[in-house]
Amino acid sequence: MSQNWMRHFELQLVSENKPGISLSDFKVTFDIERNDNRWPATANFKIYNLSPETQNRIMQREFSKIIIIAGYDGIAPDYTRDQVGVERQLEPEQVGQTAGSNFGVLFSGEIRFAVTGKENITDSWISIQACDGEQAFYNAFISANLQRGYTKRDVYNLLMDNLKPYGIVPGVVPEFPSVVYPRGATFYGPVRDYLSTLAEDLQATWQFSYGRLDMIQKDVATHTAVVLNADTGLIGMPQQTIGNGVNIRCLINTRIHLHGLVQLDQASVYRAELSGDQVVKAGGPLRERETNGNLTVSGLAQKENPANIATDGVYIVRYIMITGDTRGKAWYMDMACEARGNADVNSESTLVKWGA
Repeated sequence: MSQNWMRHFELQLVSENKPGISLSDFKVTFDIERNDNRWPATANFKIYNLSPETQNRIMQREFSKIIIIAGYDGIAPDYTRDQVGVERQLEPEQVGQTAGSNFGVLFSGEIRFAVTGKENITDSWISIQACDGEQAFYNAFISANLQRGYTKRDVYNLLMDNLKPYGIVPGVVPEFPSVVYPRGATFYGPVRDYLSTLAEDLQATWQFSYGRLDMIQKDVATHTAVVLNADTGLIGMPQQTIGNGVNIRCLINTRIHLHGLVQLDQASVYRAELSGDQVVKAGGPLRERETNGNLTVSGLAQKENPANIATDGVYIVRYIMITGDTRGKAWYMDMACEARGNADVNSESTLVKWGA
């Protein structure tokens, strides 16, 4: 198991035609938001006390892309002489890690704009906003035809062909039906609109993630459960809400992604508190029962029901907000999750975030 020891942080500004630069040693604050809908993930970075020359290079759009690598260096395990060079079997949760480390790409996206300013008389900053897959989202356009006998997979492949010029490659690929359409189809317009139509037909959501197109169907998990507890980075107690799933805060962990699974101690979830008015309106006793492996409260108006609690402690991640400060305390992931197979009625703001 990796250990959350010694923060790891790298910030790279890259260009298509010129060498990039690393600003990893400067003070940087950042926030990154990933929603379970089609809109590009957005990140805001504030880099402090750069030289005027470097600031000017950024402001003049010399660099087109920003990459953030973050996490923890961890503590490398001790090995005896006879273990050096010997192959070792890795557990599934260790894949992608090196000798106890737990860091990876936290964000990769195109720079949208940059502004400069001063914190005080001595400290200056440059603020950069970037989006993951923004160029493909706004500029990818399709003008093509499919002959009769095409399938949904053919549509997917055609759309991917029109995303390749923007560096987008397939990520999570959905299951396609075997239906063959007897008439041809014409495609003319923004690729994003056809992606949304295809995703709706497949009961899926889609987004650009780290230069990939992920099209994910309901209750499909992008990775196995990451165990969260006090030893692995869980902060405080997970909070059951009304209309916003189960909220979790942990230390930055690049193994956790949208639609991935996290596992909690079910008993550690802090239950939502019902108001006196809700109890009175119920008009009778409130009961908690198990349905599809989830604990649900019966007797309340549907929109007032607390989020389902998973009896096995496993939840799907639907929303992620990451905040960090390389010279401060913040190094967090805040997540909104839901139990698999739940029947929750979420708030309107949550439905927008979750692409419902």
